[in-house]
Amino acid sequence: MPAPTISSTRLSFAEYFALPTDEERTELVYGECVVSPRPSEEHNDLVHDLAEVLKRWVRHHQLGKVSIDIDVVFDEPKDLVYAPDILFTRKTNRARRAQGRLYGVPDLCIEVLSPSERPWLQNRKFADYESYGVRWYWTVLPAGHDSRIEEYELVAGSYVSRQEIDGDAWVSPAAFSNLHIRLLPLLSGDLKGAVKAAAKRLM
Repeated sequence: MPAPTISSTRLSFAEYFALPTDEERTELVYGECVVSPRPSEEHNDLVHDLAEVLKRWVRHHQLGKVSIDIDVVFDEPKDLVYAPDILFTRKTNRARRAQGRLYGVPDLCIEVLSPSERPWLQNRKFADYESYGVRWYWTVLPAGHDSRIEEYELVAGSYVSRQEIDGDAWVSPAAFSNLHIRLLPLLSGDLKGAVKAAAKRLM
């Protein structure tokens, strides 16, 4: 799969949102338009299934809203717009949503890592999510037997790794009290097998 490319022309926030929509994934990183290839079917399946688990939990407990791949305007003057694979905003922050975008900081960003992604982009996102105050950040590696979820929490302005869990072990995210998730069943689309306890009744 080809790696992301960067446009040679710098774009402002307004110019970026005036671009025609297409099937490629784009993000605006300090005025540079980063274009990524379309994700694989496996990547999309995992994103949608993980988001579905979180959506059902969040809706049931009326915690807020879970979204997939929407533009998040972190900093309009600095032309910084990311599109996390999955994001969550608490209901107290619902005013940040407008025109199908989020203006401000999500409470949780989740990135499903892909072999096509360049380390510099992931490192840049990690640093920006941290500096702009995203409280929770997950990275998900869906690489078969090496699959894992790592959860970071923002503590005194810096990310602390709370847990790194292999794909067949249970993850109890601090971001969602009493929710328990396993990654490997999600990779095969088994939502019931991916949760336990109270969450099973929601699948």
